[in-house]
Amino acid sequence: MDNLRLILLLFGAGVVAAVYAWTRFNLLKKKSAHRTGPVSGGRPIDEPDDVAIQQELERMQNVMDGKEPPAAQSATGLQDESIVIISIVAPEGEKFSGDALQKALRKNDLQHGDKGIFHRLVRRNSVDEPVFSLANMVKPGDFGNGDLRGFSTPGVTLFLELPGPVESIEAFDDFVQTAERLAVELGGQLHDQKHCVITHQALMQMRERLAESLLHTRAVS
Repeated sequence: MDNLRLILLLFGAGVVAAVYAWTRFNLLKKKSAHRTGPVSGGRPIDEPDDVAIQQELERMQNVMDGKEPPAAQSATGLQDESIVIISIVAPEGEKFSGDALQKALRKNDLQHGDKGIFHRLVRRNSVDEPVFSLANMVKPGDFGNGDLRGFSTPGVTLFLELPGPVESIEAFDDFVQTAERLAVELGGQLHDQKHCVITHQALMQMRERLAESLLHTRAVS
């Protein structure tokens, strides 16, 4: 199961669930990547199955309900590996039209691709890799074949996985600037993973924490 499939699956459980569970699964997958060989039934041991996903979602819900402690964080207060999520939400009772959305996505160089969602791509070793991606807020989260004529949605969600194919601060800046431009062009509001309006100041504070986390990581490595 690849990264985008897992993220889109988690969209059905809500944005907060996606942030938490995806971060946990990505970390577990990377920790087990050095192990080889199948377990009983022939499934590779580093590939989470649907049962494992359900168990993680249940554990995550317990964390949100205060029944379990959250995952350990680094000294800077950020998890070592994370996914940043920003949603662009239409005014209450309104929706973004497919025509307006397609125009804004093209203007901001977001390309339709893997899993039926849009991506900011960077070329590395003759392969296009996503720096960040944009999904539909309405589950299952995809945009079909990418033709948005006749389409409408109450919002879209951008997500940035760190670390990624480009330097983290550069990727974060591009991610935030793109989200802010899309919000202006679509006439929407930026929301965080708690569905609260997020300001430019709050995003810059997030950037500072990211920079501190990177410095801490380099200092201890």
